[in-house]
Order: sequence, then C-alpha cells, then structure tokens
Amino acid sequence: MSKVVELPQHVLDARFLQGLAERLLPPDPPEDQEESITEKIGEDLDEAAGWHLCDCDPDKRGKGLDEDSDKEDGWFCLVRDIEDDFKIHVVLERVRSAIEIDPNRGDFPEDIYQEICERYNVEQAKLLETQEQTQDSSDDQEQNSPPHSPPRPCIFPPFSLQHLPPEVLTEIALAAQAFDPHVHITLSHVDASLRAFVKSTPLLWACVDFLYPLHLVYLYLERSADVPLRVTMLSPLHNVSSANPLLEDVTLDEKKRVKQVMGALYPHRHRILSLRLRCDDFKFHVSPENEGQIPAPEFLWDGSMVKLELLDLELGNWLWKGGTVPSSGSIRDLYLHGPWTKFSLPLFSSRLRSLTITDDDTSFTKVFNALQAAPCLISLALHDLSFTGRSKTEGSVLTFDQLESLSFIRTHPRVAKAVLDCIAAPNLVSLVIHYAVAIPILNGLPPRFLAPQPSVQRLDLTNCEGGPSFFSSLFRTFPGVTHLRIASSNLSGKCLLPLVLGEPDTTETTCPKLKHLTIDNEFNPITGVIRLIAFPRHSAGIPLESVTLRGIPMDDVAYNDIRRLGEIIPKLDIGEFDQELDAYGDSDARSMSETSSEGDWASGDEEIAIAHHKYGERIRVFYE
Repeated sequence: MSKVVELPQHVLDARFLQGLAERLLPPDPPEDQEESITEKIGEDLDEAAGWHLCDCDPDKRGKGLDEDSDKEDGWFCLVRDIEDDFKIHVVLERVRSAIEIDPNRGDFPEDIYQEICERYNVEQAKLLETQEQTQDSSDDQEQNSPPHSPPRPCIFPPFSLQHLPPEVLTEIALAAQAFDPHVHITLSHVDASLRAFVKSTPLLWACVDFLYPLHLVYLYLERSADVPLRVTMLSPLHNVSSANPLLEDVTLDEKKRVKQVMGALYPHRHRILSLRLRCDDFKFHVSPENEGQIPAPEFLWDGSMVKLELLDLELGNWLWKGGTVPSSGSIRDLYLHGPWTKFSLPLFSSRLRSLTITDDDTSFTKVFNALQAAPCLISLALHDLSFTGRSKTEGSVLTFDQLESLSFIRTHPRVAKAVLDCIAAPNLVSLVIHYAVAIPILNGLPPRFLAPQPSVQRLDLTNCEGGPSFFSSLFRTFPGVTHLRIASSNLSGKCLLPLVLGEPDTTETTCPKLKHLTIDNEFNPITGVIRLIAFPRHSAGIPLESVTLRGIPMDDVAYNDIRRLGEIIPKLDIGEFDQELDAYGDSDARSMSETSSEGDWASGDEEIAIAHHKYGERIRVFYE
C-alpha cells in the first residue's frame, strides 16, 4: 500500500484559489461584452493562485513527492516567499470587500461568496493564533530574563572647552597656533569666558610680527606680560629696489615699519627668546618711547637680549665693523644669511647647537674660526657658500662629538671637501651633499672620510657625478645607511652594483641596513639594477621597505621592472620631475632641509635646478 504524502499548505491554498477561479470564469468569455464583477473576482483569484503554484504540487509536475524530501525546509520548493498582496488571507479579504461594495453584487454567486467568507474567517483565526503564540513566547522570554537595569548615564558629559583646566586649554591653544598663529583671536570670539581666558593668558600673545598694525604690536606686548617673546621681522627682499621707484617706496615703507616695531620692542628686549630679522638696509636709527635716537645695531648688540636662544639674521650688504658683538652664551640656534665679519664671532659659543650659514662669499679661515668656537654643534648646514683661501688652516682638524646632521646645499665640491677634510664627526647620522653644479668628482671623498663611518644612517647626494669606483668607496664608507637618495648625478647601473647582495662566502654585503632608496632625475636605465638589489635582499630577510623613482626614463623594460618591484616593495613611488621651474624665485625656507623626501630629510632637486639657472655658469667659471 503506497504511503499518502501530505501536501504543503501553499499547494492547498493554490488549489483552493484555482478552484474558485475556474468556477467563476466562463470557458469562452465574449470579447465585446463589459467585464462583470464575477469575471473580475475570478481573474484576481486566478492571478493569486499563480503565485502559489510550484513543483510541490504533484498534479503540476506529473509525479508524487519524494518520500525523503525535506518538506519542512522546502528545499525543493520554488515558492520561498509569497508576496504579502498574494497571501491567502489578504486575497480573500480583498475579493470579499470588492464583492460587498460592488453595486451589482446580486449578480455574484451567493454560494461562492459564502465560501470565501468562511475560508477568510478560518485564515484570520489561524493568523490570530500565530500572533498569540508569538506573544506568549516573547512574554516567557521576558519572565525568564533578568530584570532590565535602568539605562546607564552617559560616561562623557556634554563637552565644553570651559570645562578644561586652564593649563590644558593653554597647551591646546599653543599647539593650534603652530598651524594658525591667530587661533587665539578666533577662540576669544566664542563666548565671554573664553574671551577672558585668552586675554588673561600671556603665552598666547608671545609671538609678535612686524606685519601687525603698530597698535596690535603694543597690545601683544602688553598682554604677553613678562613671558619670553618670539619676534619675526622678515621684510620681503627687493634686490632691484634701487632701479625701480615703486619698489624703492615699498622698501622705505617697510624700513619705517621695522623702525617702529623695534621702537616698541626696545624696552622688552630682555624678554626676546627668538628673533628673525631681515632688512636690506640696517643704517637707520630707532626711536623708542622716552628715548633718543638709537642706532639700529644697538638694538641687537648692546647685550640686552639675555634670553635670546634663536637668532636669524639677514641684513643685506650691511657689515658690522664698529666695535664688537657682545658675547651671547644663550644662543642655541643661529642662522646667518649674507655677509658677516670676524666681529660676529662672539655669537658662536659652546652653547650653540644648530648653525646655518648661507649666501656668502667668504674666507675659509673665518668659517673655520667660527666652527672652532662652537664645538657642541648638533646640526651644521652651509647653503650657497663659496670659500677663498685655506692655507692658514691646512691640516687642522675640528672634532664634533655631538654633530648629528651635516648639510651642504647648493655648494661647490671644493667647499664640501674643505669642510669634510677638517671635521671629525664620529656620531654623524645624516649627511646631505647638494652641489650647485654637476662637476665630476675625480678624487672622491676627502681622506679623513675614507675610513668607515658606521653611524651615518641618511645619505643624500645631488649633482655628485662620480664613477663606479667613487660610489663603491662611498658605500663602503657609510655601511650603516638606511636612507639613500641620489639625484641628478649621471648615475649608471654600474654605480649601484655594489649594493647588490652577493654570495655570503664571496662578497661582503654593502649597506645591509638599507631600507629606503630614492633615485631622482637620472636619465640612464637603472630599473634593472634596482631589481638586482631588491630581490636578493628580500630573499635574505633584509628587504627594502620603500623605493622612490622620479624622473627616470620609462620604456617597456622599465615598466616590467617596476611591475616586478611592486610585488615585493611595500611602498613603491613612481613620479616625474617637473621641468617647469621658476628660475627667478627665491626660497624663504629657514630649515636645513628645504624640501623633503622619504624619511623627512633634504631632497632639493628643484632648488638645484634653480641654482643652476641663476648661478651655475658663474660658479663654474669662478672655480675653473
């Protein structure tokens, strides 16, 4: 005896709806006759039945259900979810309401109407029973679950700057001033309490700029009370003012402003912690309140700035020759731009930690004496310098045990060689050599630097045209390099071959700590040798972390090399050198690294190109 298979409910619903539709729809309805209420209801029921039909109905697929089928999961059923509009209780409610409101209700078969109503009531009862079961289950879960705890109060109350301690708010405002020097003004416009805080916090008023209106300068000096001052008086450079009446008027106006600000600052000089001063003509007098006419040099050199730690001077062609500069043991950072004389030597002391000398054609003896007076330097940068004479210091050596950073920016190879030949820096970390013009290096490094310098981690070379032997000795001299940058040095693949990892038993690894390699503006094919450097190091567990290639020739071979490098280099940067440079612009950068590369150190390729346009031929002729 065959087993009777129970049909799914949606199949039974479909058969019920289909049966009603067949009883209501005529077999051959006339085409030109208006559709009656009976036919409308029949079509609606027929459409709804179609949504319930699937292969679960054996009459539709021509065979019985598989006894092993999982009817509960309905994996064999094509009707997974019936839309709400076609669920049976919704369909029955819709057609029942349509029948009751139709004016021709009397034409609809009464027995079918009653059958629809009875089935609707049954479906509604099922629906209510399901809802009650769901509600009971939810109630049971609530009874068995622990009582709801009251909502926890917010851990963080509504935040307001006024809630912060004054010292914390001061630190926040000072940090913001590094990005916007006038943020304290904005803060004072928030409300009365913050306005009172800003007015009563002298540290927020400690930075004075000569570009402020004079009444604001006095306001800053008053509200800064007795805290140390950071003063900026950097007037724009006007190199052709004497030939341009308009620029001459502008220069006179700026000189007047400098004189006024100096007059306001005169009684506060003992508070100046940092002074940046640039003036094309320093031959004027200052008129402080309740004082007579005071020469401008006296503002700087009468010994009143006892707290001065940073001095940045650019005084055009003015040279201090009358008297001497007083000894200033407080200065830690010194920037000298343009000519200076032996009378400035008292500025150099054992307290000096950072020294930058730029834009000067001076004697090497003067620079040597200045360096000799500052034995505790940590950072030394020489920009745009040329030297004359050296016989008096020949063979002398200065030892800088604390020197970590040494930079030559836009200098001639002879300048760098002269300084390197007389300096011993056993703890040097960063060496930057940017030559102003590309002159082949025939003799390589000075003899004193041929001994290994394992402390150097950052090496940056620009316009250093040396052959493979030069670079081979260079890499042996600095075996601890982690950041290497070479730019505009007519580099060939052979120059980088010493960096290729050799067999451990045959060749000593050169620069095993190298992690970051940057090549800029080299026009010889070098991507192949970089692959030879990168892949063995990756296999040996000393991989390169970043490779930057800018301004190199690109062809199919280079593209293929770069694609392969991308498989093993976490940070691979490919760029193009911008050939459109402003050959007439002047940089106002006051840091030793005028541009930056990987590892936040000097790159300067654009500066080198500019310098070549402006000074290249003059420097080459002078030295050759």
